[in-house]
Amino acid sequence: MLRATAIISFFFCASLWADGNISFRIGQRDYQLSGAHGMIAKRKGKTQLVIAVKDTQHKTQFALTAELPADLTGPMELTPEVAPLTAVIVNARGIYSFVPHVTLARDDFMRYTKKEEIATGELEDDPEDRPEERLEECRRGNFRDCLQAIKEKRHRKPKVKVRYTKHAPTWVGKTREERITQGDGVSVEEKYRDTSLVVRLTPVLVNGKVTSLTGSFAGVVVYNEGLNAATKVPLQGGAFSVTVKGAE
Repeated sequence: MLRATAIISFFFCASLWADGNISFRIGQRDYQLSGAHGMIAKRKGKTQLVIAVKDTQHKTQFALTAELPADLTGPMELTPEVAPLTAVIVNARGIYSFVPHVTLARDDFMRYTKKEEIATGELEDDPEDRPEERLEECRRGNFRDCLQAIKEKRHRKPKVKVRYTKHAPTWVGKTREERITQGDGVSVEEKYRDTSLVVRLTPVLVNGKVTSLTGSFAGVVVYNEGLNAATKVPLQGGAFSVTVKGAE
């Protein structure tokens, strides 16, 4: 799950000068938070968005992360089915959070090349054999015959050929639907079953760069209060307007 505390702590410093706003309703309570800030960064070929705020006046912290498409020139709708999303809200009442119920495992670090040795059924000279070390024996008899015998009786070993093969997880090449149906290469968070999150956002561009974002969000999140069992509550009417840093 998202390391919300670290992200919010980082953006707390930025919120001293940020003028963005975030509003939403959880249950029957409305929240209006100020000092929000956004950041877009590219990591390992992915474009990541973070929107966060720590509003000390309302004693509420908020963080939303999303993986964005490559094209940031127009309005977009993000859901867990098309883009990894996480959200966390922390206040005096407890913690409200969302992560996708089902996520697809990454396979980049699981691909590798394997060296295989295949027996050919033939024999070849053993490079570890040192016939010259047995020359001392030849000095005790017929030197020429001894050398011929050593040459003919060199150590032999099975001949093998080397083949390099590429290996990858079993789910490579399968569609998202196939992986989820077959349970191949997926991670399931049962705590977040029957939760949801939809984020709609519109980027504002200046000279081809994203300088700010406006948008909305809503869904069903998990609520934890102390040691009590988690419950699901609606997250409604979410809206944000933030300045964005780090966009290319």
